[in-house]
This record gives sequence, structure tokens and C-alpha cells, in this order.
Amino acid sequence: MDEKDLARYRELSSFLKKANDSYYKESFSLISDAEFDEKLQELESLEKKYPELKTKESLTEVIGDDLKNDFPKLKHQSPMLSISNAFNGEDVEAFVRSVQNQSEETVEWVCERKIDGVSLSLIYVDAELKTAVTRGNGIEGDVVTLNAKTILDIPHKLKEKIPGILEVRGEVYMEKQAFLDFNEKMQLESKKTFQNPRNTVSGSLKLKDPIETQKRPLRFFAYSIVSETPSRTHSENLELLKSIGFTPNDYWLCKSLQEIMDIIHQVDAQRNALDYDIDGMVIKVNDLSFQNELGHTSKSPRWVIAYKFKAEQGITRVLSVEYQVGRTGALTPVANLEPVRLAGTTVKRATLHNFNEIQRLDLHILDYVYVEKSGEIIPKILRVAMDKRETLVQRIERPTLCPICNSTLEQEEIIIRCENLHCPAMKQSLLEHFVSREAMNIESLGPSLIAQLLNTNTISKISDLYRLSAQDLLALERMADKSVNNILSAIEKSKENSLEHFLHALGIRFVGRSTALNLAKYFKNIQSLMKASEEELKLVPDVGDKIAKSLFDFFQDQKEMEELKFLLELGLPSQFKGEIKTLFLGETVVITGTLPTLDRKQARQILEENGAKVSSSVSKKTSWILSGDEAGSKLSKALELGLPIHDEEWLLERLKTEE
Repeated sequence: MDEKDLARYRELSSFLKKANDSYYKESFSLISDAEFDEKLQELESLEKKYPELKTKESLTEVIGDDLKNDFPKLKHQSPMLSISNAFNGEDVEAFVRSVQNQSEETVEWVCERKIDGVSLSLIYVDAELKTAVTRGNGIEGDVVTLNAKTILDIPHKLKEKIPGILEVRGEVYMEKQAFLDFNEKMQLESKKTFQNPRNTVSGSLKLKDPIETQKRPLRFFAYSIVSETPSRTHSENLELLKSIGFTPNDYWLCKSLQEIMDIIHQVDAQRNALDYDIDGMVIKVNDLSFQNELGHTSKSPRWVIAYKFKAEQGITRVLSVEYQVGRTGALTPVANLEPVRLAGTTVKRATLHNFNEIQRLDLHILDYVYVEKSGEIIPKILRVAMDKRETLVQRIERPTLCPICNSTLEQEEIIIRCENLHCPAMKQSLLEHFVSREAMNIESLGPSLIAQLLNTNTISKISDLYRLSAQDLLALERMADKSVNNILSAIEKSKENSLEHFLHALGIRFVGRSTALNLAKYFKNIQSLMKASEEELKLVPDVGDKIAKSLFDFFQDQKEMEELKFLLELGLPSQFKGEIKTLFLGETVVITGTLPTLDRKQARQILEENGAKVSSSVSKKTSWILSGDEAGSKLSKALELGLPIHDEEWLLERLKTEE
């Protein structure tokens, strides 16, 4: 196997897993759907070239997982699978031909718009809504019934008396203008704004308080009935949905590839005029009995495909390039563009990711460039229009000084970074990180309010947040007594967090959630951590040379220590408040296959809570394997290495023994 291909495969797998988790777990898109699809296709081509790379856990074989611990779970009566994608006419033709070859009669097709929203299953018993479940991992989902009942398009009682169980599936979405109005409202209230309608919907369905969900302008299109009905076709089921109180989306019946492609092109040309976002067309076999005959793979049904629209592209000129400084000091170049209309909005800026991207594109100031925009993600420059390059273009020089504090910049692999920990540009990002849900979880403090507080010099550092008074906040624009009380209460409540939340919130370079937890468990209090040498820090699980040096340097920095002293005096958490379990302390475990009752996330959580490190790859350092059904190459490698193999029953027995 070519080493470059193997390295690229690992790089793609790691990045796509991170992007997948962000999309489903955090309701945040790291990249556009088009970029994700492109990288997934590259991953798939590498697996075809090297079949040994493909396992049951490959991203090409599994669907996204949006399960959260805050909600009860329910297993789907039939799996909620993902749909295979088609990216061009040839893909659609191959799919249509493959299905038609399995039928003696001409296949009738249903074409529907592919709504860019979140799938939801509604279960009615004797015509009354009893349960609403998210797709989850396809096998089971989160029960969000109370939140779903706040959506006006979802009937609590069907118009017709249908006895027994009826399961309706559909897509929760948000109209474009409603999203813009909602974001504006959030901004006026100094709360966090959202990236795009789809991500807003995903987060809204998982709110703990249904009253808050009700404030979100959510809509619902029904797209299928899973239960048995008198209908013979999918289109008849869509008409049935209308008659019992649902709003299905428009659909078109087709009997040939040409008719399908005509509809695809027609809808594509008109999509920007719609009130809501779509990202393609769904093409389904209309005959329900033929659907059942075709069946499905572990990931996708064989009777349906989704044609993905190409992201809209335009050509414009680069006027300048500026550099944004993030929380960790990393510089991100952003191109300022001559305004160009794309996907129904005016685009003025495009990300360039890093300076290497500028070099790869051979980009110059005043170059004409092709720009692509997909959804609400910041646009991307695809390539330079070399045939339009003029002699007046200017070379873009690699920056050597921070654009904000003028400190000398350092190069770290492909990242250019400002190493000045007190650079003013980092304040906004650091404060946003500090108050975020996974750090100190100060919900009422959004980016807009933080910006106001910084711009009015009300605060200049983290400790100032804990000195805020009602008068300070009331002096800001659009601030009422209720909002002020909520903010001050949330700030005060954050002091109840355990030490790991505080360590993560401090924004120490390379210290993420899991590292912060390991540090808190190991040292138990911040005073012991502050006194630790680099060698002592390396004794903590997952802390290597790089993290140890970053921690040691942080605790040696005089300004950082002055701020930390103030924060501790103000009552911020200095102790680890969790329970320390040592059943598997120091052991490295790999999970493979499907466990009987635990999903992978639950198993990982149990192992980590009991001191184990969970790894994704098998090596000589692996202590043992937790194996389930259909275990793949990881189990084979473990057997080759002679590693102990245990199942879920063994794990649960060990836990009982420990209790």
C-alpha cells in the first residue's frame, strides 16, 4: 500500500469524523455539505483501491449520530437510514438503470425536493400523537415529543380516525426569512446567533425547555408513512398525509430518466426563489411493494437516491486580504471581494483557511476568482481565473507581525500564530470560549453582549465578568431588568462547576475537554496543578511533551497567574468535584463491533469514567478489546497480537463486582 495514500486516508477519516461529530452533535458545520461530500467520495475511492481499509466502522458505512444523553431513547421500528447520493446525471442514470433492470414493468418514480433540515419520526396511536423521535444513529433516536408538539405543522390529533399505530416521518426546517428574523432577534437580545437554518433546527429540537423551542419558528414537511396503509404507492401515501392534517412537499411523477432530469433541472433553476433551503432532489420508487422487494443495505435503502445540487458559483475580484486572530492566536486569512450575488445572498468575503491555501491557489490581490457558496457557510475561493489576470495584480506576502498587537508571528506546520497571550484580538474569542456550554456554560452571555462589554470598556478580561453589576449591564443598549438578572444568575451559577470545566474554559493551548478532565482527576485541585513540573505533568494520561510544555508555560506566565489568582478569589472552582473510579486506570481499551445493549458512546463513557483510555486503533499498547457482533479488522489485529478479548457481559460483571 502506498504510504501517501494511507496517510491521506487517515487524514480524511480523522477530519470527516470530526466534521460529522460537529454537524450532528454540536449543530455546527465545519465545512459545507459539498466539501464534505467531496472528501467522502475521495475516502470511498481509496477504500475501493485498498479494500482492506474498509471496516464496519468506516464513514462510508455508517450514518451520522445525533444522540444526546439528555433525552430518553427509543428504538425505531424500522431503521431511519441515510440516502445514497448522486452528484451528476451519470450517477442518476446508473441508479435508474440498476433498479429498472430488476423489474419487468416500467418503474414509476416520485421526485421530491430534498429539504435541508432535520429528520423526525412521529408515532400516532389511535390518531393521537404519542411520541416524537429524532433519527439518532438510525437504530434508535432521542425522544423529543414535547418539543415536537410546539411545531404548528405537526398535528396533535389526526383529522381522520386511524386505529392502531401510524408512524409518519418528515423533515423539520426553518424558512429563510424566519431564520434571518430570529437571528436578528437573538442579536438584539445579546444572545448567540446561529450559523444556518439547518443547524438552528437541530439545536432547537434538543432544547431542554419546550417553551424555548416554541419560540423558534420551526416548520415540518411530512415525507413518508412507515406503517402499513391501504396505499399501493408512495404518492398515494403523500395524498393520505394531506387528508389527515400534514403538509407534504410538492412531488412529481416520472416514468423515464429524461423526465427525472428535466424536473431536477427545473427545480434547481428555481430553488433560490423558495422560502426554504433545499440541497437537491430525492428520487424514489413509487411502488411500495417494489420498495420492500429492493430492500436496503446497512446504510441506505436501495430504492431511493438523492441528487445533490452543485453549490452556486460566481466570479469576482479580490480587493484585499486581511487576517483574523483566533482564541489560540492562529491567523486565518480572509479575502475581501467585490460584492457578488450567490445563492440568493450578496457575498463580500471568502475564507482562505491558511497561508498555504493562498500559495496553492497562486492568489494575488486584484485577481479574478471563482467563488462557491453552499448554504450559509462562509464562501470559499475555488480557483483563480488565470485568463483574466492583469499586470496590476499584487503578490500577497506572508505576514511576519500580528495585525493586532504587532508581535512577531511564529510558524507551526501550516499555522501562522501570534504567541502573545495578551493580544487584544484574542479577548473576544477567549471570552466566547470561556462562557460556552462545554466550558463554564454561562448561557445568557452571547457574542454580541461580550462585544458590547469589550467595546464599552466594561470588561477587559475574564475576571471582570465576575465583577459585573446590574448597573453595568443596564447601561448597555437594549438591556432590561429580566435579562440582567438572568445574566448575573448564570455567572454566579458557573462557580458551581467542577475544576475540569474551569481548566477547559481558561483556553490553555492544546488543553481540550478530555485533557482538562484528566488533569482535574489526577491533581484534584488547581493548586497542585500549578506547582507541577513538566515531568510531573507528563504522568497524566494523554499529556505528552507538547501539552506539558503549554501547561507549564501558562502557569509560569506572571500576567496569567495574576488573573488566575483574581478568579480563584472571586470563587471560581479550584477542586475536582466528580467521583474518581480506578477500575481500569492506566488501561487502554479499543471498542469494536456492535454491543448487545450499549451503544459506542455509552461504552466509551463507562470506560473513561472508570479510568480507562479509549483508543480508536489497536496496537501493542492496547490493554484489551471490548468486542461485539460483526467486529472487523480491529478484532483480527488484536488476535494476531494476542490481546485479551472481552464482551459487554464481562464488562458489566466487572462493574458489578467493583460496586
